[in-house]
Amino acid sequence: MAKKVLFVCKHNLFRSQIAEGFFKKMNKNKNYSATSAGIIRWDKKDLLGDGDYKIEKKPSKKFGIGLGKKSRGLSASILKDTDILVIVADDVSPAIFRDEKSFNGRIIVWKTRDVKAKDKNKELVALKSIKYIREKVEEFVKRLK
Repeated sequence: MAKKVLFVCKHNLFRSQIAEGFFKKMNKNKNYSATSAGIIRWDKKDLLGDGDYKIEKKPSKKFGIGLGKKSRGLSASILKDTDILVIVADDVSPAIFRDEKSFNGRIIVWKTRDVKAKDKNKELVALKSIKYIREKVEEFVKRLK
């Protein structure tokens, strides 16, 4: 059975979806599959008027990664089935998962910046985050055995 990789960020709207998308494009090892989730699930209605989401969407398309309008939230059953949890965020603590009874896998942390309201050039922040995630996924996929 394939080992399961879970990419996690705060809302599963940008960073973890980008990581999952790159992983699915780059990974040739059939012994690993991936999905993504956020610690706080958002619905489509939560995105109404969210300018940051629209800004994140634009550069992600340049890399061939489409962002969904619905986030996937974490649950104990998702964590229980996860072998490798990759935190793709600078605002999600690994301590949450180390003490979680339903999770026994390995934790990797990629401190990835999210687009913040105070950022002057949000598209540049999003673009830098996408490039950083792509590099981290490339390294990660190369190490899978």
